[in-house]
Amino acid sequence: MLIHIGQNEFVALNKCELLVNLQTVDEDTKKSILNVLPPLGPVAEYKSGILTTDGKWIGSTLSTESLSQRGICSPFAEGAAYVKEEDKS
Repeated sequence: MLIHIGQNEFVALNKCELLVNLQTVDEDTKKSILNVLPPLGPVAEYKSGILTTDGKWIGSTLSTESLSQRGICSPFAEGAAYVKEEDKS
């Protein structure tokens, strides 16, 4: 399942290893994460850091609460068909 993390980016749920709240984490950890993320525009700021299973950091302007909810919510029932009935072959 893919999670929309903002800035038109998505990450696969099974590739997420750690989710860090950049608004509450200690300053040293926050600085080390922000140093590896690309800069944002002057009015935006990263609220969350996502460590992937391959060791890459991804930043998000969404809160960790929003991201974690997106990771546990499933809008469709298990086994739901994603193709209209008339389009099935």
